[in-house]
Amino acid sequence: MESMSTPQRPAPQTPSRFAARAVDLGAVKEAADARARAQEEVAAGTPVALAAPVTAETFESDLVVRSTQVPVILQLGSSRAPGSDEMAQSFAALALQQEQSTGPVEWVFRLVDVDAVPEIAQAFGIQSVPTVLALAAGRPLTSFEGVQPAEQLDRFLDAVLQATAGKLPGLPATGDAEEADADDDPRFTAAAEAIDRGDFVDAVALYDSIIAEPGLPADVVAEAKTARATAVLLGRSAEGDADDVDRMLLEGRRVEAFDVLIDRLGAASGEDRDAVRARLIELFSLYGAADPVVIDARTRMASALF
Repeated sequence: MESMSTPQRPAPQTPSRFAARAVDLGAVKEAADARARAQEEVAAGTPVALAAPVTAETFESDLVVRSTQVPVILQLGSSRAPGSDEMAQSFAALALQQEQSTGPVEWVFRLVDVDAVPEIAQAFGIQSVPTVLALAAGRPLTSFEGVQPAEQLDRFLDAVLQATAGKLPGLPATGDAEEADADDDPRFTAAAEAIDRGDFVDAVALYDSIIAEPGLPADVVAEAKTARATAVLLGRSAEGDADDVDRMLLEGRRVEAFDVLIDRLGAASGEDRDAVRARLIELFSLYGAADPVVIDARTRMASALF
Protein backbone atom coordinates (compact mmCIF):
# COMPACT_ATOMS: atom_id res chain seq x y z
CA MET A 1 0.00 0.00 0.00
CA GLU A 2 1.60 3.22 -1.14
CA SER A 3 1.24 6.51 0.68
CA MET A 4 3.21 9.67 1.11
CA SER A 5 3.42 12.42 3.66
CA THR A 6 1.39 15.53 3.16
CA PRO A 7 3.39 18.39 1.60
CA GLN A 8 5.80 20.01 3.99
CA ARG A 9 5.04 23.70 4.12
CA PRO A 10 4.39 26.33 6.79
CA ALA A 11 1.01 25.54 8.30
CA PRO A 12 -1.50 28.32 7.72
CA GLN A 13 -3.70 29.50 10.52
CA THR A 14 -6.69 27.16 10.54
CA PRO A 15 -10.00 29.06 10.34
CA SER A 16 -12.18 28.62 13.40
CA ARG A 17 -14.92 26.91 11.43
CA PHE A 18 -12.49 24.10 10.62
CA ALA A 19 -10.90 23.87 14.07
CA ALA A 20 -14.15 23.83 16.02
CA ARG A 21 -16.69 22.38 13.63
CA ALA A 22 -14.93 20.44 10.93
CA VAL A 23 -16.07 17.04 12.15
CA ASP A 24 -19.03 18.18 14.23
CA LEU A 25 -22.13 19.99 13.08
CA GLY A 26 -21.68 22.85 15.52
CA ALA A 27 -24.41 24.84 17.15
CA VAL A 28 -23.33 28.21 15.85
CA LYS A 29 -24.28 30.34 12.90
CA GLU A 30 -21.95 28.89 10.28
CA ALA A 31 -23.66 25.48 10.49
CA ALA A 32 -27.14 26.97 10.38
CA ASP A 33 -26.17 29.21 7.45
CA ALA A 34 -24.66 26.28 5.57
CA ARG A 35 -27.81 24.27 6.06
CA ALA A 36 -29.88 27.18 4.76
CA ARG A 37 -27.66 27.44 1.68
CA ALA A 38 -28.20 23.75 0.97
CA GLN A 39 -31.95 24.26 1.22
CA GLU A 40 -31.79 27.25 -1.15
CA GLU A 41 -29.84 25.11 -3.60
CA VAL A 42 -32.62 22.52 -3.56
CA ALA A 43 -35.38 25.12 -3.92
CA ALA A 44 -33.57 26.66 -6.90
CA GLY A 45 -33.50 23.30 -8.65
CA THR A 46 -29.71 22.96 -8.56
CA PRO A 47 -28.82 19.26 -8.98
CA VAL A 48 -26.39 17.70 -6.53
CA ALA A 49 -23.15 16.60 -8.18
CA LEU A 50 -22.40 12.93 -7.63
CA ALA A 51 -18.65 13.64 -7.80
CA ALA A 52 -17.06 17.04 -7.18
CA PRO A 53 -14.04 18.82 -5.65
CA VAL A 54 -14.31 20.49 -2.24
CA THR A 55 -12.97 23.96 -1.49
CA ALA A 56 -12.79 26.00 1.70
CA GLU A 57 -15.92 27.84 0.55
CA THR A 58 -17.96 24.67 -0.12
CA PHE A 59 -16.70 22.72 2.89
CA GLU A 60 -19.73 23.31 5.14
CA SER A 61 -22.53 23.07 2.58
CA ASP A 62 -21.23 20.36 0.25
CA LEU A 63 -19.38 18.14 2.70
CA VAL A 64 -20.57 18.50 6.28
CA VAL A 65 -24.22 19.35 5.57
CA ARG A 66 -24.35 16.99 2.58
CA SER A 67 -23.30 14.10 4.85
CA THR A 68 -26.44 14.61 6.93
CA GLN A 69 -28.40 13.59 3.81
CA VAL A 70 -26.34 10.75 2.31
CA PRO A 71 -22.94 9.21 3.06
CA VAL A 72 -20.07 11.21 1.60
CA ILE A 73 -16.93 9.41 0.48
CA LEU A 74 -14.14 11.95 0.81
CA GLN A 75 -10.67 11.46 -0.66
CA LEU A 76 -7.91 13.79 0.48
CA GLY A 77 -5.22 13.43 -2.12
CA SER A 78 -2.49 15.00 -4.20
CA SER A 79 -1.36 14.57 -7.78
CA ARG A 80 2.11 14.05 -6.35
CA ALA A 81 1.00 10.89 -4.50
CA PRO A 82 1.36 7.79 -6.71
CA GLY A 83 -2.04 6.33 -7.53
CA SER A 84 -4.03 9.12 -5.87
CA ASP A 85 -5.53 10.55 -9.06
CA GLU A 86 -6.35 7.08 -10.40
CA MET A 87 -8.20 6.10 -7.21
CA ALA A 88 -10.15 9.37 -7.27
CA GLN A 89 -11.20 8.60 -10.86
CA SER A 90 -12.35 5.14 -9.77
CA PHE A 91 -14.47 6.57 -6.95
CA ALA A 92 -15.93 9.21 -9.28
CA ALA A 93 -16.84 6.54 -11.84
CA LEU A 94 -18.58 4.47 -9.15
CA ALA A 95 -20.53 7.51 -7.98
CA LEU A 96 -21.59 8.42 -11.52
CA GLN A 97 -22.87 4.89 -12.11
CA GLN A 98 -25.82 5.86 -9.92
CA GLU A 99 -27.08 8.01 -12.81
CA GLN A 100 -27.97 4.76 -14.58
CA SER A 101 -30.10 3.59 -11.66
CA THR A 102 -33.80 4.29 -11.24
CA GLY A 103 -33.40 4.39 -7.45
CA PRO A 104 -32.35 7.30 -5.24
CA VAL A 105 -28.76 8.50 -4.97
CA GLU A 106 -27.20 6.53 -2.09
CA TRP A 107 -23.87 8.36 -1.73
CA VAL A 108 -21.68 11.06 -3.26
CA PHE A 109 -17.95 11.40 -3.82
CA ARG A 110 -15.95 14.48 -2.87
CA LEU A 111 -12.26 15.18 -3.51
CA VAL A 112 -9.93 17.49 -1.61
CA ASP A 113 -6.62 18.55 -3.16
CA VAL A 114 -4.45 18.91 -0.05
CA ASP A 115 -2.00 21.11 -1.95
CA ALA A 116 -4.75 23.62 -2.75
CA VAL A 117 -6.67 23.51 0.57
CA PRO A 118 -4.32 22.16 3.25
CA GLU A 119 -6.56 23.52 6.03
CA ILE A 120 -9.15 20.81 5.34
CA ALA A 121 -6.50 18.11 5.68
CA GLN A 122 -5.40 19.73 8.94
CA ALA A 123 -8.98 19.81 10.21
CA PHE A 124 -9.24 16.04 9.78
CA GLY A 125 -5.75 15.39 11.16
CA ILE A 126 -4.58 13.73 7.93
CA GLN A 127 -1.00 12.42 8.13
CA SER A 128 -0.61 10.89 4.66
CA VAL A 129 -2.24 11.01 1.25
CA PRO A 130 -4.29 9.63 -0.22
CA THR A 131 -6.60 9.15 2.75
CA VAL A 132 -10.26 8.24 2.27
CA LEU A 133 -12.94 9.05 4.84
CA ALA A 134 -16.59 8.03 4.91
CA LEU A 135 -18.71 10.79 6.48
CA ALA A 136 -22.22 10.37 7.83
CA ALA A 137 -24.30 12.77 9.94
CA GLY A 138 -21.46 15.29 9.80
CA ARG A 139 -18.86 12.96 11.31
CA PRO A 140 -16.19 10.51 10.13
CA LEU A 141 -17.52 6.95 10.15
CA THR A 142 -14.52 4.98 8.89
CA SER A 143 -11.37 5.56 6.83
CA PHE A 144 -8.34 4.04 5.16
CA GLU A 145 -4.94 5.28 3.99
CA GLY A 146 -3.13 4.54 0.76
CA VAL A 147 -4.24 3.34 -2.66
CA GLN A 148 -6.60 0.35 -2.78
CA PRO A 149 -7.62 -1.82 -5.78
CA ALA A 150 -11.07 -1.47 -7.33
CA GLU A 151 -12.54 -4.53 -5.58
CA GLN A 152 -11.51 -3.09 -2.21
CA LEU A 153 -13.26 0.19 -3.04
CA ASP A 154 -16.45 -1.75 -3.78
CA ARG A 155 -16.24 -3.57 -0.44
CA PHE A 156 -15.56 -0.30 1.38
CA LEU A 157 -18.62 1.29 -0.20
CA ASP A 158 -20.81 -1.71 0.60
CA ALA A 159 -19.76 -1.59 4.25
CA VAL A 160 -20.50 2.16 4.49
CA LEU A 161 -23.92 1.80 2.87
CA GLN A 162 -24.83 -1.10 5.16
CA ALA A 163 -23.76 0.86 8.24
CA THR A 164 -25.85 3.88 7.27
CA ALA A 165 -28.89 2.13 5.79
CA GLY A 166 -32.09 3.78 7.00
CA LYS A 167 -30.23 6.29 9.18
CA LEU A 168 -30.02 9.26 6.77
CA PRO A 169 -32.95 10.94 4.98
CA GLY A 170 -31.42 11.02 1.49
CA LEU A 171 -31.06 13.95 -0.88
CA PRO A 172 -34.19 16.15 -0.94
CA ALA A 173 -36.17 16.23 -4.15
CA THR A 174 -34.74 18.89 -6.47
CA GLY A 175 -36.98 21.94 -6.69
CA ASP A 176 -39.16 20.93 -3.72
CA ALA A 177 -39.17 24.34 -2.08
CA GLU A 178 -41.88 23.42 0.41
CA GLU A 179 -39.83 20.52 1.76
CA ALA A 180 -36.72 22.70 2.01
CA ASP A 181 -38.61 25.39 3.94
CA ALA A 182 -40.03 22.81 6.36
CA ASP A 183 -36.52 22.12 7.63
CA ASP A 184 -35.77 25.79 8.28
CA ASP A 185 -36.31 25.79 12.05
CA PRO A 186 -35.84 29.28 13.57
CA ARG A 187 -34.89 27.68 16.88
CA PHE A 188 -31.43 26.90 15.46
CA THR A 189 -30.87 30.58 14.78
CA ALA A 190 -32.23 31.55 18.20
CA ALA A 191 -29.93 29.01 19.88
CA ALA A 192 -26.92 30.28 17.93
CA GLU A 193 -27.75 33.83 19.04
CA ALA A 194 -28.03 32.63 22.64
CA ILE A 195 -24.56 31.09 22.37
CA ASP A 196 -23.19 34.32 20.91
CA ARG A 197 -24.42 36.26 23.94
CA GLY A 198 -23.17 33.59 26.36
CA ASP A 199 -26.60 32.26 27.38
CA PHE A 200 -25.74 28.56 27.12
CA VAL A 201 -28.64 27.44 29.34
CA ASP A 202 -31.13 29.04 26.94
CA ALA A 203 -29.34 27.47 23.95
CA VAL A 204 -29.50 24.00 25.51
CA ALA A 205 -33.21 24.45 26.22
CA LEU A 206 -33.86 25.41 22.58
CA TYR A 207 -31.98 22.38 21.30
CA ASP A 208 -33.88 20.17 23.76
CA SER A 209 -37.15 21.45 22.32
CA ILE A 210 -36.03 20.51 18.81
CA ILE A 211 -34.87 17.04 19.88
CA ALA A 212 -38.13 16.35 21.74
CA GLU A 213 -40.39 17.33 18.83
CA PRO A 214 -41.84 14.25 17.12
CA GLY A 215 -41.68 13.77 13.38
CA LEU A 216 -38.60 15.85 12.60
CA PRO A 217 -36.16 14.55 9.94
CA ALA A 218 -33.26 12.50 11.28
CA ASP A 219 -30.65 15.01 10.05
CA VAL A 220 -32.34 17.87 11.93
CA VAL A 221 -32.41 15.86 15.17
CA ALA A 222 -28.76 14.79 14.68
CA GLU A 223 -27.72 18.42 14.15
CA ALA A 224 -29.61 19.51 17.27
CA LYS A 225 -28.02 16.77 19.41
CA THR A 226 -24.49 17.66 18.36
CA ALA A 227 -25.21 21.38 18.72
CA ARG A 228 -26.61 20.78 22.21
CA ALA A 229 -23.43 18.96 23.19
CA THR A 230 -21.38 21.90 21.94
CA ALA A 231 -23.51 24.33 23.95
CA VAL A 232 -23.07 22.27 27.12
CA LEU A 233 -19.30 22.16 26.66
CA LEU A 234 -19.11 25.88 25.89
CA GLY A 235 -21.06 26.53 29.08
CA ARG A 236 -18.54 24.55 31.10
CA SER A 237 -15.72 26.44 29.48
CA ALA A 238 -17.33 29.81 30.25
CA GLU A 239 -17.71 28.82 33.89
CA GLY A 240 -14.05 27.75 34.10
CA ASP A 241 -14.95 24.08 34.58
CA ALA A 242 -13.65 22.74 31.25
CA ASP A 243 -10.71 20.34 31.27
CA ASP A 244 -8.47 18.94 28.55
CA VAL A 245 -11.12 16.42 27.46
CA ASP A 246 -13.77 19.14 27.11
CA ARG A 247 -11.39 21.21 25.01
CA MET A 248 -10.72 18.24 22.71
CA LEU A 249 -14.45 17.77 22.25
CA LEU A 250 -14.97 21.44 21.43
CA GLU A 251 -12.26 21.17 18.78
CA GLY A 252 -14.03 18.21 17.19
CA ARG A 253 -11.40 15.71 18.45
CA ARG A 254 -13.97 13.32 19.91
CA VAL A 255 -12.15 10.05 19.19
CA GLU A 256 -9.01 11.43 20.84
CA ALA A 257 -11.01 12.67 23.85
CA PHE A 258 -12.64 9.27 24.37
CA ASP A 259 -9.23 7.57 23.91
CA VAL A 260 -7.79 9.68 26.74
CA LEU A 261 -10.59 8.72 29.13
CA ILE A 262 -10.52 5.03 28.18
CA ASP A 263 -6.75 4.95 28.79
CA ARG A 264 -7.36 6.53 32.19
CA LEU A 265 -10.06 3.97 32.89
CA GLY A 266 -7.68 1.11 32.23
CA ALA A 267 -5.04 2.57 34.54
CA ALA A 268 -7.35 3.64 37.41
CA SER A 269 -8.83 1.67 40.28
CA GLY A 270 -11.41 2.12 43.01
CA GLU A 271 -13.16 5.49 43.21
CA ASP A 272 -10.95 6.99 40.50
CA ARG A 273 -12.05 4.26 38.11
CA ASP A 274 -15.71 4.85 38.96
CA ALA A 275 -15.27 8.59 38.35
CA VAL A 276 -13.75 8.06 34.90
CA ARG A 277 -16.51 5.60 33.98
CA ALA A 278 -19.16 8.10 35.10
CA ARG A 279 -17.50 10.82 33.01
CA LEU A 280 -17.54 8.63 29.91
CA ILE A 281 -21.22 7.78 30.37
CA GLU A 282 -22.03 11.47 30.84
CA LEU A 283 -20.25 12.37 27.59
CA PHE A 284 -21.91 9.50 25.72
CA SER A 285 -25.28 10.89 26.73
CA LEU A 286 -24.42 14.26 25.17
CA TYR A 287 -24.13 12.76 21.70
CA GLY A 288 -26.67 9.92 21.73
CA ALA A 289 -26.48 6.14 21.72
CA ALA A 290 -26.71 5.81 17.92
CA ASP A 291 -23.63 7.97 17.26
CA PRO A 292 -20.96 5.76 15.55
CA VAL A 293 -18.14 7.33 17.58
CA VAL A 294 -20.08 6.69 20.80
CA ILE A 295 -20.80 3.08 19.82
CA ASP A 296 -17.10 2.46 19.19
CA ALA A 297 -16.08 4.16 22.46
CA ARG A 298 -18.68 2.21 24.46
CA THR A 299 -17.26 -1.03 23.09
CA ARG A 300 -13.74 -0.04 24.03
CA MET A 301 -14.89 1.11 27.46
CA ALA A 302 -16.47 -2.30 28.08
CA SER A 303 -13.19 -3.98 27.12
CA ALA A 304 -11.26 -1.73 29.50
CA LEU A 305 -13.68 -2.51 32.32
CA PHE A 306 -13.73 -6.28 31.86
